[in-house]
Amino acid sequence: MRARWHWTIPAVVILCLLAPALFSDRTFSTDWGNHLWLIYMQGLDISHLHEPSYYLQSTLGAFYPYYAFYGGTFYAVAGTISSALSPDAAAAAVYLGALAASYLGWTWLAKLVGVRGWRAQLPGAIAVTAPFAVTNLYGRGGIPEVVATAMLPLIAAAAISLVREPRARLRDMAAFVVGIVFLTGTHTLSLVWGSCFLALVTVLLVACYWSPLKDRVMRLVGLAWLGVLGACINAWVLAPLILYHGRLMEQDPDPISQGAYTDLGNLFSVFRDAGDPYPFIKADINAALPVLALLWALVCGTVFWRWLAPRSRALAAGLATLLVALVVLILNPGMIEKLPEALRFVQFPYRLVTYADLCVVGLVTLALAALERAGEQARTRLAGYALAAIAAFNLVLSVVQNQEVRSWLGGGRGEALGSAVQPPPSWYATLQFADGSAAEVAPTLPDQLIVPVEEGIQDSYRVTYPPGPAGTAQTNIAAGSYLVDLRGATPAGRGPTGQMVVRLPASPNRPRVVEVSAEDSAAVTVARWISLLSLLGAGAAAAFAVVRRRRGA
Repeated sequence: MRARWHWTIPAVVILCLLAPALFSDRTFSTDWGNHLWLIYMQGLDISHLHEPSYYLQSTLGAFYPYYAFYGGTFYAVAGTISSALSPDAAAAAVYLGALAASYLGWTWLAKLVGVRGWRAQLPGAIAVTAPFAVTNLYGRGGIPEVVATAMLPLIAAAAISLVREPRARLRDMAAFVVGIVFLTGTHTLSLVWGSCFLALVTVLLVACYWSPLKDRVMRLVGLAWLGVLGACINAWVLAPLILYHGRLMEQDPDPISQGAYTDLGNLFSVFRDAGDPYPFIKADINAALPVLALLWALVCGTVFWRWLAPRSRALAAGLATLLVALVVLILNPGMIEKLPEALRFVQFPYRLVTYADLCVVGLVTLALAALERAGEQARTRLAGYALAAIAAFNLVLSVVQNQEVRSWLGGGRGEALGSAVQPPPSWYATLQFADGSAAEVAPTLPDQLIVPVEEGIQDSYRVTYPPGPAGTAQTNIAAGSYLVDLRGATPAGRGPTGQMVVRLPASPNRPRVVEVSAEDSAAVTVARWISLLSLLGAGAAAAFAVVRRRRGA
């Protein structure tokens, strides 16, 4: 029992970080309340349609394909919890899952490099209490981004374990696939940057450990197939993203902005005192690196360098190089705009701090491995206690940081969830996922054709339009003809905000009846079947492995 006391550490750390979500009615940053409403709305979709939907039916527009292009799988999972329990429970559950994935992923990595006992808990504690990781929880309220980026250490740990362990274990395969599913189906920007980061780290690992890897090529092939399985489970959301992103209103990257949060003074601040350089921004952002942990890694890595295995030294040098490159990009935002287009959608330099933090915690983990190899002596114990003190200090700062986050909805979460049609007052996003490919057409008929979304969530709506001559009418349909089907009218173009304009036939005496319904293209239909079959196949394979193991035992 005494040897296992350290497993209380993640429970304490995670509970402290979850407390604001669990034990308050606060709505934190603008985005937090908005994401809570989106979880609630997908939960309503699931309750009414008995399956997740691509569409957000609200006063923003009818058949607005929000979930087709942003976090489809994440909102499907969170919406299912919301439908069964409540939106609050869903938000707390996904935060718990994200914090556990990040913390335990780093603990797993620490054990893989030889760190034992309570010291193996320290990388996870440093990771989840890093200033920007805590900022994403409540200060920015980026619930999907928190979940997506938390998968990176879990994916890395599961992948390394699958390649190097004598036997491929079901738990490792499950962790890897689950991580890939949430990385690729939760937050598009994190999908791009997270995948690139993992690719770079993979190249680095292969370069450092190629000699022993030569005998495990088939393990690498199997790992690639598991990655394909995870992506196939998300085919239902990746298909519209790949097929139709070029047709959306939002096509070009936003200019890189808000660089003051990550200037030299703020990026290397110890006490998380970034101030408020942009008073008009309704978020509480601290994007400092975990400076004390970085200093500890550099000092202890230098002192105990000779105890680090040669390949681990090469890995440490590679992570340090990657960290320097990320810091250069963060401090010089203009360089981000010279990257390939997919990487320029980052919007803010501080988003790259997530990946810099991963490098810092990686260096901490390798320095701990060097301590372990150096054996029990006074200076290794002192170094371990120093890192534990840094982790405790970071936790205290994190609790204070979360307490100081402002809530932008004075009415609490009830205000965020006050309507099943009207977005909360904190909503600010334009119709970036509406159609931008059709020609802009001016309506010739005076009345608008309004799909009655206030009548409840449906797959199909019937709308009547007054008798009159043929012509074009503005609608509230916030999707292109590739995602909705019309009967009784034909798409003619779009209005200035992306909502559809339709052409109506002449009907001198009788009202015209238009039926508007969800439509999947042939490719999207195939993708949905791929997702379903992949999910069923993964479940069947897991069940088979469990039964086989029990019979073997």
